[in-house]
Amino acid sequence: MKKVQIFLMSALAMLLMTSCLFKTEATVDVEVLKNGQPQSGVAVYRFNNDIGEGATIYKDNAKAVVTTNAGGVAHFALKSPDDMDPSSVTEDVKTFFFCTFDAENHRNGFVAVQVKSGDKKTVQLVMEN
Repeated sequence: MKKVQIFLMSALAMLLMTSCLFKTEATVDVEVLKNGQPQSGVAVYRFNNDIGEGATIYKDNAKAVVTTNAGGVAHFALKSPDDMDPSSVTEDVKTFFFCTFDAENHRNGFVAVQVKSGDKKTVQLVMEN
């Protein structure tokens, strides 16, 4: 009986720790515009600044993709530890790149944004014709 209780307590502790591991640290709303008009249904790709802006040329390097809503906004929740360092560890600023691509997979929109833990930012990404 004692072993079962220890096992259950251990499982509960692991469950509680796991639920706290992936915490939203910041959010970025990307407004996608073309010719001054919001664009719905557009895939917006998020790149971390692991190897620099050059990585954004290929959408296969993206860490996440979100489709814009009816208002032309793609909402990104940046979580720790995958996207950002946990807020209790550091207050460093991290750069993220957001891009759109045309039918031939050429980048046709780009914006870079610096984000720190706790930020709720909105940025505009203007797509080229």
